Amino acid sequence: MSHDLHGEPAAFFGWFFDRSRAEDLYQGHLGYVDYSTISLADADGQLTRTTTFAKPMSLPGPVAKLLGSGFRQTEDGQFNKSTRVYQWKVTPSTIADKLREEGTLRAEERGDGCRIIVDYELEAKVFGVGGLLESTIEKNLREEWDQIAGFYNRQAAA
Repeated sequence: MSHDLHGEPAAFFGWFFDRSRAEDLYQGHLGYVDYSTISLADADGQLTRTTTFAKPMSLPGPVAKLLGSGFRQTEDGQFNKSTRVYQWKVTPSTIADKLREEGTLRAEERGDGCRIIVDYELEAKVFGVGGLLESTIEKNLREEWDQIAGFYNRQAAA
């Protein structure tokens, strides 16, 4: 996925890693049931962050039953300041041995702003519903990144 944004990559990443803005984005704009930054550390040119969240997802019946009503996720990520690449892994509260989610986010300068590129790897090893789970998560992620980019652009233009 890629999105064109207003401003330089440094401005985007400053916004992306700001705790109060993250809560405003995820809980306010995206409607997450819960979003918390557990840790955020800056050392040796690298920013590490751990968040936990419960987000609203439109799920088909079999997938909703599989994940359960208290489904939460934890994201562990590292941002390399020199390369401007954020790498993360998401661990679900259920079926962690059957679901792998990880990805990278990078920003490239453009003449009038920047472009963020999200590469995402998703694998669900669940008999009978693995493909449905993967396609549902992918659809939700695409919609979410569209909303994140739009939200950022509105704030950057203000």
